[in-house]
Amino acid sequence: MPDRRVLIIDDPQQDVQDLREVLEGAGYQLAVATDSDTAMKLAQELLPEVVLLGIQSPALNGLQILRRLQDRGTTRGLPVVLLLEKFDEEYVAQGLNMGATDYLLKPPDRDLLLRRVGVLARMRQQDRERRDAISRYKEYFDGEQHGLFLSTREGRFLDVNENLIKLLGYDSRDELLNIDIKKDLYWNPHDRHRFQEIIESDGFIENFKVNFKRKDGRKITMLLNGQLVRDENGGVIGYEGTNVGISERSGPVQQVGRQVEEKRFLGRFLRQFVPRVFPFSGDIFSLMKMAELIAERYEKIERLGLGSFGEVWKVRDVEREGRAPYYVAKIPLNKKLNNKFRKEAAICRRLESHPNSIRIIDVVEHRGRVVLLQEFVEGRSLKGLMAGSLEEPEKERVVLQLVDIVAHAHIHRIMHRDIKPENILIRRDGTVKLLDYGVAKELKDKEISSTMVGSRPFMAPEQIMGESQIASDVWALGVILYFLYTELLPFYHDNEKDLMDIILTKEPERPREIEPGISVELEEIILKCLVKDPKERYPDSGVLKKALLESFPDYGK
Repeated sequence: MPDRRVLIIDDPQQDVQDLREVLEGAGYQLAVATDSDTAMKLAQELLPEVVLLGIQSPALNGLQILRRLQDRGTTRGLPVVLLLEKFDEEYVAQGLNMGATDYLLKPPDRDLLLRRVGVLARMRQQDRERRDAISRYKEYFDGEQHGLFLSTREGRFLDVNENLIKLLGYDSRDELLNIDIKKDLYWNPHDRHRFQEIIESDGFIENFKVNFKRKDGRKITMLLNGQLVRDENGGVIGYEGTNVGISERSGPVQQVGRQVEEKRFLGRFLRQFVPRVFPFSGDIFSLMKMAELIAERYEKIERLGLGSFGEVWKVRDVEREGRAPYYVAKIPLNKKLNNKFRKEAAICRRLESHPNSIRIIDVVEHRGRVVLLQEFVEGRSLKGLMAGSLEEPEKERVVLQLVDIVAHAHIHRIMHRDIKPENILIRRDGTVKLLDYGVAKELKDKEISSTMVGSRPFMAPEQIMGESQIASDVWALGVILYFLYTELLPFYHDNEKDLMDIILTKEPERPREIEPGISVELEEIILKCLVKDPKERYPDSGVLKKALLESFPDYGK
């Protein structure tokens, strides 16, 4: 018998002892309360399968305890069996109306007691398992970044997640559940027949590109990957998306040629998991994930970030044969940002000859929005590496490459305006990449930008005042140098307003006071980067690089 907990709330010692002997002898775990406060405390801590309440005990106000159990969210719904000294029809009716489940007369017959408690305990456990299954199911469905659905063989949705509702432009889950998949979803209804023919003849389908209709009638291109799933007798259970992943899957997938082992996740999902959630689980036929294609070509794999201007996705080119490389897609939140994204693409292209710059792969239009496709860089951010101490040669190589790419931008009259550890990526071969030129600006006749942008701990005083200039990037480099060599930020406060006041008015602690091993020359370079007046800083990153190499000719080598 699985562990089952029973809480006895009663006062007469002999009655409690009799119940204890019967229930403990049958393997139940018991807790006993003889007053109201103890009863509530144990009920909330233990969450027993069954409560036995001596409702007529002179020392207890049984009806009040029952009311308190039903009023608390954590204990509401606990099966409560009333234990009666003598039968009282009105008393029993009142208790049952207040939420009690059953009643027994004292002393209860042993077999009757065990049968009643056993049934209630089993029902409670089943209810708990079902609620746990629903919670896990909803967590999985709601947490999936792509469109996810369950459907019937006849072409009706049984469940859809929020992302699919948004992708298809519907107002609610119920509205999407009521559509006819063949008639209302497919741009060309023949595509559904073609999908079924391929997957049932080959046992799988790969990179099936299909156009669906949004609610507003516009076309949206999706990618489906799936396989046929059979039961132990060879009958078709349904289709499972090969891009569907969940922790329920056990063990690696065995693949023989193009056939994938049939005892896969969908079969277990339908037989064990969904029946607890849906009473009509026998009708379920497909568990599939829809991955939207950007510009009918680039498949969304994983969302990497979401910001105030747009979202960033890891994508792959489905038209490339073989093992297609991954790219990064930057998608604006709305069409009004298109011009901003075009400017970012133009800046990246001006700088892409430098090895530490990010290459633009393509600029495409998707649903009226300009999307940037950039190279995908595998590596760790400088923020992650700074958490553990970098070796001295490694620090120098990172700093020199970073200073060099910023100098390259400054030569082209481009200021980055958001240099911070999160935007600095280091590949496995040690190559540094400076990311995110989303707030970068190309200076023409003016020397100063009149917009306050950047990340607060790395913003120069003039940036806070809305007057960014090329020397503002030098300040950010100085903050990074300071942190790399002292493992502390020169300016920091949890409160954003206080942090800005500190940057504007306070001088940083000298690096050698924190880390005496720093050389005097390096300390002076760092502090010159952090001078409040931009005219007294290094005018650009090229001059900073020159100062580093003049003081340390072997720096970064």
